Amino acid sequence: MNFNISTSSTSRLAILAALAACLSTSIGGSSFVAMRFLVTETDPVTIAFLRNLGGAIVLAPLAFIFIRKWPGPRELVAIAIMGSLFFCGLQFVFANALSFTTSGRAALTYMTAPFMTLVLASIFHAEKATWLKIVGVAIATLGVFVALWQSSSIAPPRAWIGDLLVLLGALISASFNVWSSRWLRLHDPLAVAVIGLLPGTLLLFFLAQAMDAPTFTPHLSSIGWLAAGFLGLFGAALSYMLWLWALRHTTPTLVAVALALNPMMALTWGALLLGELVTVSMVAGFLLVLLGIAISNWHLE
Repeated sequence: MNFNISTSSTSRLAILAALAACLSTSIGGSSFVAMRFLVTETDPVTIAFLRNLGGAIVLAPLAFIFIRKWPGPRELVAIAIMGSLFFCGLQFVFANALSFTTSGRAALTYMTAPFMTLVLASIFHAEKATWLKIVGVAIATLGVFVALWQSSSIAPPRAWIGDLLVLLGALISASFNVWSSRWLRLHDPLAVAVIGLLPGTLLLFFLAQAMDAPTFTPHLSSIGWLAAGFLGLFGAALSYMLWLWALRHTTPTLVAVALALNPMMALTWGALLLGELVTVSMVAGFLLVLLGIAISNWHLE
């Protein structure tokens, strides 16, 4: 399956990649709400496993049908190891974080990922840190602190534990953004996704067994199963593919800065479906994040 878009304009392709990243993060923000709901019904590791299992069920058959050229043995091992860290570690961290904090607060904290991505990309020479990118990411990061400052008074008692876990998740995500860009230039995003997703899902299965958590037969309500289905089909399969396709066609930082749409969806659906409070500082912080995105993407490379 060829995910490339034939176009003579690099800037047009970069815009399409930015839009794909925005759609991916919009789905991701909704996924925070679905996971926040599911932690009231089952174990966090079960949620992470079901999310990846749904993605694997959708993407693996497509990969084996359409991918004609797979990476060599050494590349397979490297992609599988890093992909497992992302698809297993990140989802496990997020599911546990949402046991302590709200979906909106978690999504806002995750907005530190663009700053981490820019720093790592500059250190490993994955992209050039221009002034516009630096200023844009700095403003977006400031927006996160503004959003969390006053909202801390209405946060759950141990929200700080969730915040720390989400920061760890942001670091994992930033590392994957920078590292995967190399392989995505060489191989189809679908192949890269499946090579990491399958061992990541298997690791979550073994982790669930070790923690005596349910895997295939959790006791969920009908709404819980709908939330799990949403996580697998949209939160995993579609979101992962859009994210990796975007990473292939533009720089890691310009993809990561699209994470601002993540808290917007989390705040909106969290307020509507879970009754989570939205403060003035959250709204102000989100607007600063949007400004940061606009500045970072002022001149697409």
